[in-house]
Amino acid sequence: MDKLSGFGFRCRGFRALRVVVGGLLVGAAVVAGLVRPVPAGAADAPELVVPAVFYVPRDADQGSSDLRVQEKWADGDLAITFDASGLKGVASIRTGLDACPVRLPVFHCSGHGTSNQAVVIQSFHLSPAKGATAGDSGVLRYRVAAPGRAAVTGHTVVMVGKPVLEASAHADRGQVDPGGRVEVSLTVHNSGDLPARGVSFFMNLRHGFVFGSRHRNCLYKRGSSAWCRLPAGDVTIPAGGSYHLKTPETVRAASDAMYPRVSFEVAALSADYVPPDEIAPQYHPGDGPAIGLVPGGGQDAGAVKPADDDPAVLEVPVRSHSDLVALAGTVKGPVGSRADVRVGVRNNGPGDLPAPVKVEFTVPDGTTVVASPYDPYADEEVYDQRCRALGANGRPLAEASVGQPSARRYVCTAQKAGAAGTTTSFPFTLRIDDDTVHTGGRVRVTDGDAKHPSRDTSAADDTARVAVSVWPGPSWATPGLYETVGVLLAVLGLAAGIRPWRRRRRARVRAAAVSTRVPPVG
Repeated sequence: MDKLSGFGFRCRGFRALRVVVGGLLVGAAVVAGLVRPVPAGAADAPELVVPAVFYVPRDADQGSSDLRVQEKWADGDLAITFDASGLKGVASIRTGLDACPVRLPVFHCSGHGTSNQAVVIQSFHLSPAKGATAGDSGVLRYRVAAPGRAAVTGHTVVMVGKPVLEASAHADRGQVDPGGRVEVSLTVHNSGDLPARGVSFFMNLRHGFVFGSRHRNCLYKRGSSAWCRLPAGDVTIPAGGSYHLKTPETVRAASDAMYPRVSFEVAALSADYVPPDEIAPQYHPGDGPAIGLVPGGGQDAGAVKPADDDPAVLEVPVRSHSDLVALAGTVKGPVGSRADVRVGVRNNGPGDLPAPVKVEFTVPDGTTVVASPYDPYADEEVYDQRCRALGANGRPLAEASVGQPSARRYVCTAQKAGAAGTTTSFPFTLRIDDDTVHTGGRVRVTDGDAKHPSRDTSAADDTARVAVSVWPGPSWATPGLYETVGVLLAVLGLAAGIRPWRRRRRARVRAAAVSTRVPPVG
């Protein structure tokens, strides 16, 4: 049988769409004529997985020309025959990343499937034949045979050229109130050299947008993503043509959203990614009016247009704010001891801020940092550490990925402030050097992304003092030691109390046994 598959034949922008519908879409493709149904009695035969249509771009920048053919089979040897005679004058074919040699016009490959490796794959590179023009097409035919089983046949229509769809999005307003609605217009333009016979598009909501309605021709995963497919009978976008949404898509901002966003990715059917059947149960169809595209460009003024194959991302700020609160602990212990202290930030809301926050820590006088936050994985993979040591001039004292040296100032980054009530803290270990007045210890929080400010209206709690509490005693008399001693004393006291209780209990048991003993009969 032939089965529509996107393995290796998807737009770059769709590489992230590996968690979308499977079986339900394949069923729809059968109805649309894109996929041939499995013949009766073929349950014991190998399953052939190939694209119904494969585009061979004339321009290498338009995407991959690597064709992958798969056979699902777990019961041993396979013989695969390829008939490329139908590609003469249309496309040339050569071996890809496997040991299957191409000898035109008909060539043979072999494979072996097991229960542990039930998918056999062949890979080929296709390119336009000399003199081929956009729209030329041919057929590549397959025959798969396993010993003692019925042979399975299939084919792929190979077309020179490719439809290349680009999306641009436009919101009906620049800002929205918490809980408010936004109408989004979408325009799809075909910059390729072939018509797009059918269109699929993927909508993804983040940071507080939810769908205002759920279309019956789309499938939804939770409330965050939708996958819609419009067959060729509904829409065909000619090369150079544009279509737009018949009705703007409605999204709603959550009550705590601050910077919600919606992204759109589009592709022609047979060029989009169709995931495995196992993922289908994660998606559910909507029950609202069908979504549709109509000829003509939509709202272009102020529209968001992606670069290259990136999705069109539309962000609409919400009229809200986040109150960022600086958090500072107290350094406790005798002179010479080491004490742990945490500094950080809490989002008091009401907004859910998806942007980073800077936490600046100034070390108290009379103390020295002996340990700061350090992630060895970040060091190994050359990622930035969460906290950076700064010099007197405000410049970093070390590379971003390595362990940071002792310093008088640090700046730490909370990756996002998060929802109201979210707290992010960073642990430091300080040595108390002397018993002087310990001033200067401070924590200050600021926005970490100028494009996504917190709009904090309460500046008074953006700073907090780091206090130092020194008590008499040797340097080993730390708070941790006192806690340990306290626990030990409690355990000893409990043991001392249990011992006399057990003696009294044994005495009562013996006394009860004597009083109930029956005297012997004389």
